[in-house]
Amino acid sequence: IPSCFTSSGKAQDFCATMSRLLTLGSIVAGFFAVWVCIMQSGLGEAELQAVQLLPLWALVSFGLYSIAVIGWSLAHFPTCLKDAEILQGEMKEAQSELCARGVLSAEEIE
Repeated sequence: IPSCFTSSGKAQDFCATMSRLLTLGSIVAGFFAVWVCIMQSGLGEAELQAVQLLPLWALVSFGLYSIAVIGWSLAHFPTCLKDAEILQGEMKEAQSELCARGVLSAEEIE
């Protein structure tokens, strides 16, 4: 049985990441194969200049898409009230522990 099908979360995450990388690599390899074939065909000077810029255009487009996805994800970040309450409780617990050890004073916390 391949490690992707085990109950370990790490193995499944690794296989999912590798699947995404393999897909992206296949797309990039296919793009460059088509690009090289077009470059070797007998194109005119104007068409050749346009085709030469395609990899740069693809890279810039991918970068802009990545920035847009990150911006959208940050703008629509999910809020988990239960997790926020748990985190605030842990922060208060850590603050009281630091006060007990003498690292922080009560005035510094507030």
